[in-house]
Amino acid sequence: MSQVAAVIQAGNAAEAERQARIALGQGADLVELRLDGLSDLGPETIRHLAKAVGDRAIATMRSQSQGGAPLEGRVERFTLMKEICGQRFAYADLELEEDDEGLDALARVASRLGTKVIVSHHFAEAADLHRVTETIEACAARGDVAKVVVPVRDLSSAIQLVDLARARTGRSRPLILIGTGAAGMVTRALADSIGEEIQYASWGRAASPGQFPLATAARLRGHEPIILGLVGHPLEHSISPAIHEAALAALDLPGVYLPFDISLNSLDGFLLAIDRLRIRGFNVTHPLKEAVAQQVDELDADAGRLGVVNTVVVEGGWTSGHNTDAYGFRISLRSIGLRVGQRSALVVGAGGAAKAVVHVLLREGASVQVTNRTIARADALADSFDEPVDVIAMTDLERRGPWDVLVNATPVGMNGVVSRLPVPEAVVAQAGFIYDLVYNPTATPLLQAARRLSRPGTSGLDMLLHQAAKAFELWIGQSPPFDAMRRAAKEALR
Repeated sequence: MSQVAAVIQAGNAAEAERQARIALGQGADLVELRLDGLSDLGPETIRHLAKAVGDRAIATMRSQSQGGAPLEGRVERFTLMKEICGQRFAYADLELEEDDEGLDALARVASRLGTKVIVSHHFAEAADLHRVTETIEACAARGDVAKVVVPVRDLSSAIQLVDLARARTGRSRPLILIGTGAAGMVTRALADSIGEEIQYASWGRAASPGQFPLATAARLRGHEPIILGLVGHPLEHSISPAIHEAALAALDLPGVYLPFDISLNSLDGFLLAIDRLRIRGFNVTHPLKEAVAQQVDELDADAGRLGVVNTVVVEGGWTSGHNTDAYGFRISLRSIGLRVGQRSALVVGAGGAAKAVVHVLLREGASVQVTNRTIARADALADSFDEPVDVIAMTDLERRGPWDVLVNATPVGMNGVVSRLPVPEAVVAQAGFIYDLVYNPTATPLLQAARRLSRPGTSGLDMLLHQAAKAFELWIGQSPPFDAMRRAAKEALR
């Protein structure tokens, strides 16, 4: 079982000791003392910390070349490293390159006191698998534990690291192999299952990108992880990770919800790897909802009717696709008391979200019109329904209103996308109620225009929450903590 180490980054020894004791009391097996950040670092400080928490601490003095705070010179570093190795810490971290000349002598000193030696190397940039493997071997040859950290640019690189770590399970030297960044988070989530000696967790600010908070790492420890996630591109705007992490934490489940930022070209590779990555389920966002619908093993009624999937459940290698967008939109209409039966609606957009919205509006008895920047996509959407759906060119919109409801089902106005109105303000003025599926930012350009025109409106946050709750229930098999999910969403949008 991987030990969980909270990374302590403090400005002085007293604060480092205080934070270490708190972290150990809150579930950490170990603390990593980042000594290079201490203003009062010296032999006396090292001896004091060793006496205070050394039996449950990793003593790390990261060199400047490996991302640490600068020290005055190599002689000073060697002197301090000798002091570290001469004290009783649980582990001492020695660097493969910076400590090369004195590494073997330092390791012998540490060994006599029962301190395990971690020999580490942190790549500054992404590295190919051959270089990573060579570095692991070099670290393993000179210490009790080999630690290699490498930035990960994409999911395929993370999968390679997972496979490499699994292939080394059972070797004489334990391994810590970490992929940093959002794409590398899955290497951390699988720490136990791929035989990692230590899972480093953040205590306060993360020491490296993608590091889990201590509470999350502690929930994962000793369990088969429940790995969930979001698939699509781009993902920076999404608050789904915050929502689902809150639900997992509220139920004290050993799970994580990860961003899998992939393009259409990478979808096949992701689907082939879901078993190896222990993925139990995932959400799908733009632009992959229709592509995923064509590749899962089965579809629920809404997903099959629309040819659009936003939630996938994985069980025993079998993938089932669901459309919880339709459910979320339907429930959100009820929650805000918006009745659309016998009303007219204009839907802007022709993607997967637009299909779900049109599907619900038709079932609720609305008269639906659709517009889209690419008229051929709007025509294809209209043709996919048995009920009549009118298509209007954007250039004709100002002559075709009014509507009781206008729904924006495009990403226009979303953070990271074009910050403008999806339709001219004169069109907005012809709508009685404005429903913007965009939820980030909370005050979208469309909702700002609605306010100027004294039109009532809402963002897509309620739809997001209800579809997320349904997805969570499909994955976990129990009702989600909806209030915790809502609080997390609002906090994430501040």
